[in-house]
Amino acid sequence: MASELNLPQLTATKPFITEGGVETTLIYRKNIDLPSFSALPVLNTEDGKETITSIYKGYIDIARAHSTGVVLETRTWRGSPLWSSEIGLSIPQIVDLNHTAVKLLQGIRSETPFEPIVISGAMGPLQDAYQDSTVSFDQAREYYGPQIRAFAEEGVDMLCIMTVTNVNEAFGAVSLAREYNLPIHVSFSIETDGRLRGGKTLEDAIREVDSVTENYVTYYGVNCAHPRYIIMAVQDMPMEVRSRLGSIRGNSSLKSHEELDNSTELDRGDIPEWVQEFDHLVGMLPGLKVVGGCCGTDEEHVDAIAGRIRSVD
Repeated sequence: MASELNLPQLTATKPFITEGGVETTLIYRKNIDLPSFSALPVLNTEDGKETITSIYKGYIDIARAHSTGVVLETRTWRGSPLWSSEIGLSIPQIVDLNHTAVKLLQGIRSETPFEPIVISGAMGPLQDAYQDSTVSFDQAREYYGPQIRAFAEEGVDMLCIMTVTNVNEAFGAVSLAREYNLPIHVSFSIETDGRLRGGKTLEDAIREVDSVTENYVTYYGVNCAHPRYIIMAVQDMPMEVRSRLGSIRGNSSLKSHEELDNSTELDRGDIPEWVQEFDHLVGMLPGLKVVGGCCGTDEEHVDAIAGRIRSVD
């Protein structure tokens, strides 16, 4: 197991917060085009870095207001060299911007009179997150390798692979995390039926990854789904598996992934309803460490759920 005891969210008396949907904020509120939903090119300009810094600081302020910690993800969800042609950057540029993404957060942390701030190196799926994935274990290792090497060289606190639907990608990322002795959070994405794309249950996905990786994953999560659908995935899950879920990042919208993919307007959802269902979900997860939002959510959503999370007895 990695040296994960240094992660403060594992021993905190209440869950940490993390961000909302930073990418949807950049697109719909900041009017910044993100090729293939990638914020990586934004890090290539000083104005872009200032914009992202201001967003990060907004979440730090929420954590401070609610007396908890914050996990901040690098803006590298599309930071694999595989996305080079899609996002219009060379592979050396992509690798360099993975370094830049970590350095940006380290600078924020060093200049911010607040703690704890956890820096997480973020990875995303190697194919469209809303489509079936055919990525193999070897491909996952090949394409996540440069990202994880950059994160390790810059000294991230942990790794995170989000919006996972193909367990081969999780296997590859976890095997690399182990080589660099880094903690890793694996976050799955589910459909409106509470299952991963292709029909696998969340329980089966967690059990499969734990079996193959010898329980190396620090904790699991779910992101890019409304809390209502996450409740469906969790409600019949045995407690031994449910307790492995440490992070929830809920979409604001009840729309399916296909509907969201074709949306031209931001769907912020019904925030009171979102909070109520999120709050119910929190009560179902004894191992919860981190709460936040995903597509369509922003500071208002995260502040609302942060006001409802309770200290652990």
